[in-house]
Amino acid sequence: MAKKKFSEYSEEAEGTQDLILFRELSAKESKDSEAEPQQYVDQEDKIHLVYKLVPFGGNYLYSLLIMNESTAPITEVKIRIIIPEFFELCRSTPPTLTIESLQSEDESNGEVIGENQVKMEFELLNGNSQKQINLYLCPLSLEKKGKVRSFITFVNNADFIRAIDTDSINIELDPFSIERKIIPQSEIKRFLEKPWIKKANKSIGIGIDGIFDENYFFDQIVKSIQDNNFQLIHKNQSNKISWFCGTDLVSGNDILVIGQIVAGKIEWLAASSNPQLIISVLTNFVNIFTNEMIQLGHISSEDQVYSLECKYCGNTLPNFPVRGKTIECNRCNYEQVIWN
Repeated sequence: MAKKKFSEYSEEAEGTQDLILFRELSAKESKDSEAEPQQYVDQEDKIHLVYKLVPFGGNYLYSLLIMNESTAPITEVKIRIIIPEFFELCRSTPPTLTIESLQSEDESNGEVIGENQVKMEFELLNGNSQKQINLYLCPLSLEKKGKVRSFITFVNNADFIRAIDTDSINIELDPFSIERKIIPQSEIKRFLEKPWIKKANKSIGIGIDGIFDENYFFDQIVKSIQDNNFQLIHKNQSNKISWFCGTDLVSGNDILVIGQIVAGKIEWLAASSNPQLIISVLTNFVNIFTNEMIQLGHISSEDQVYSLECKYCGNTLPNFPVRGKTIECNRCNYEQVIWN
């Protein structure tokens, strides 16, 4: 057997060394290309609900903020918000929802309470993000008590279903008692310009097919305000506008009220430092006026009284359109039909 020369061994060694170096390099490259392991994120106590119920113009705003403060997403998020039946949902953001009627029992007296359940859902809430839900609630009557509360369920990053609920917010729409207050006309502007004064309005249209008699309906507006014991300060019959003032004996707050007919709209405007008082007074005006119209035979039901708030942004619409015609909001440009 022929012996190999040293040079031949050296050549083989060099070739082998090259192979070993290649294999080491391949292993290193393979290690670098491996996917990083997923970090486990504990979502316990990192999903929060922030909520409030506050006056908003002539209505109430219920706001619910869902906060995901973890770095992982949650999925299949389902929201239920329970509101009293004396609230009507005017609009919401986001606008897609369903409403169901519920009945519950008052634990204190066993009385059956009517409620409405608002339901929303969305597929995903990413980590370190939040979702805002706003419900704009229009009171339908006074001297009522109820609660607003929320429940959410979701699937966490460990594929478990979790549930969170809020504490109940008690809401009571108290009646008011007005004492007439005489002020000079020059005081009206100064009162409205005070920085702590809040303002709101209710604007409605009456769904009648006959001629809209502005003088007649203006007199009915004036009557609805005077029936609440407000003092007439000034009345402009030609422009269909009147000013009133009074003091609420319950809260002690002054309130200025304006009643007017403009562009086929029947409107009440109120200004006071007490936003809850404003809501109660405006709600009462609409209810008194509606009942009066039914009793006088001008309309057959409250369904013929139409709110003139934009269904999308809440702005007061520029006029009351005729039956079946669309109207465009001059704030958001959303076109809508008020009555058919």
